[in-house]
Order: sequence, then structure tokens, then C-alpha cells
Amino acid sequence: MKIGLYISPSHAVPPNEKSILAPWVLVHQLADGLVGAGHDVTLFAAKGSVTKAALVHGGIGPTIEKLPDYADPDEYRAYVMAQELALMREVIVYAKARKLDIVHIHQPVERLYPALLAMPANIPVVITFHDPIVQERFPALEKLVGLGNIHFVSLSKSQQSGVPFLFAAVVPNGVDTNLFVPDTTLPLHNRPLLITGRIVPQKGFVDAIKAAKISGMRLMIVGQEYAGQKLAHAYFEKEVKPAIDGKHVLWESIVKQNHLVGHYQTAAALLFPIQWEEPFGLVMIEAMACGTPVIAYNRGSVQEIIVDGKTGFIVEDIDGMVSAIKRIGEIDRSFCRRHVEKYFTIEKMVEGYEKVYAGLICH
Repeated sequence: MKIGLYISPSHAVPPNEKSILAPWVLVHQLADGLVGAGHDVTLFAAKGSVTKAALVHGGIGPTIEKLPDYADPDEYRAYVMAQELALMREVIVYAKARKLDIVHIHQPVERLYPALLAMPANIPVVITFHDPIVQERFPALEKLVGLGNIHFVSLSKSQQSGVPFLFAAVVPNGVDTNLFVPDTTLPLHNRPLLITGRIVPQKGFVDAIKAAKISGMRLMIVGQEYAGQKLAHAYFEKEVKPAIDGKHVLWESIVKQNHLVGHYQTAAALLFPIQWEEPFGLVMIEAMACGTPVIAYNRGSVQEIIVDGKTGFIVEDIDGMVSAIKRIGEIDRSFCRRHVEKYFTIEKMVEGYEKVYAGLICH
């Protein structure tokens, strides 16, 4: 198959920033995986991206590098959108030249509508949603559906809840099981708890801190503080930072994948007390790939990823989390690893999209 993968040139593929930008990481893995499976893959992404696929960037570098040049956030957003549409026009050129059998869009989605009007009607377009599909998005998504050749894919069944559009498939994210591996030489005693991700209210850092304190265990926070975002900055300064004492609650701001592996390996459990409907939750499968159980609130995709009592515990509140922390010793860490190997590898993700592409091209 001749497959075109598109992602916003906001960042390179994979991203160079110290934070994890999951869609750009996953597109990198998907592109290389599809090439490895024998497909003719063209990646439409920012200049400087590294991939086994043929890279088309249209001379567009990562827009994040231009952010310091813009004092007005609205002007920067307008610049990003212009670059995204310019890159999508490169996709259209390839599609019209019959160099692509199918196009797969990751980020962004709705604002590409003006460019997608020019997409040949006989080229199927797959859109994977990496964010919640809230009701405010429905009118724009309806316009996309109206084009006739647009097909939606979600990361979980829960992500489709309440969405009035048909989906072509559910394709869960995959994790690099060669990078995220257990370290069975480490002692099981005196391990800290771990929470990682963007330090924003919906990730539940305050609940994790409270649960760790009640349990009498150390908590390792690995997360990026968003100083440029008013609400996130206030949340960190007022509710998270005061608890960081370097003894009972520790913090690291570097959350690159290769840096996270060691934290997963040494953690007693990953805490995932989400306050929103998480579309997937990549950190859950990263932790389990390292043999680390996950204790999570019962929201979003959690029930589709965790096997309650086998790879961790699904709980409803802080009290449930505290009770689950006491039961961590019941979890077979090798089963956590096997669960990921069975359902959540990069290879499984690639196979899932291959089936989607083949079904739509033959349709």
C-alpha cells in the first residue's frame, strides 16, 4: 500500500523537546513500523524529522522553534495553522498524482477542513483522534464527515462514547517493548510510587500526593510544569509544589521516554488518578511493559487497559487508591509485561492500522 501519514509541523518526528508529545512519538513508530511491514510510506511532517519513510516537509521546520518570535499567542496560532495547511497541500499534490492509496491524519484535525476540500474523493482519509472528542467539536467534525471520504479511528471504545459519528475502528496505541523493559535485578522493597505526565489538574497529582502520604510511601513525580499556561501554572504553584520536599515527595521535570524507563522499573506502582475521560493513557502501558502495576481511577479508557487485580487496580477515589497501594504485592509483575506484549505493542498498533487501510482501500 502507498500510505501517506500527516502530522502537524508544530514539532519534529520524533519530538526534540524534553516533554513527551505522544502523537509525534506514535507517528514516528507507526511510520517506521509500516515501512518494516513492506509498505510504501510517505511521512508529511516538519523538516528535521527522522524516519525510515520518505519525508516530505515542504520546507516547513518545527513551528515551535518560532514561538519566541511571537509576543501575541493568537498571531503564533495563526502562523501554525498556516504552516499546517501548507503541509496538507503537499499531501493533496501527492494524492492527485496518485502517489498515495490512503492518507492518515493525526494532528490537527478540524482546522484542516479547507485543505481537505481539495482531496480527491477516491482517496480514503483516516483520522486518528488523540484528544477527547467533546461535544463542542461535533459541528466541525460533521463538516469533515460530509466530505464523504473521511473515516474516524479512536484509541479506545470509551473515546467514542456519546459521539454521533461512525468509527472505522478502535486501534490502541502501542509501546516500544524493546525500550520499556523490566529490570528483574532490582529489589522489590523500599520502592517509591510514581506519577508522570503533564502537571495539570486533570491528571490528579494532588490525589496521588494525598494517597502516598496516607500510605506512608515516597512519591516520585516526573512531569512538566506549564509555566506559560495560567491555570496549569497556578495548579502547580499552589497545590503541587508545596508538597515537594525532596524526601517524601520528589520531582523531576524531564519526561523523555528513555528517561522514564528507569522510573517505571524502580516504582512500586504507577498512580493514575485521572480527573477526566482519558482517551488512552500511554503511561499505563509504558509502566506495565516495565512490569510495574497501575492503580487508576475508573475513568476514560482505564477499564480497557488495566486488568483489575492482575495488572493493577481500578479504584474510585483516594481511599480506594490507598487500599490498592497496600495490595501491590499481590500483583505478578511478569503478568503486567505479558499483558502489554499481547495487546499493546507497536506491532499490534501497526497491524491494526494495516487492517483499517486495507478495508478502506478495497471498499
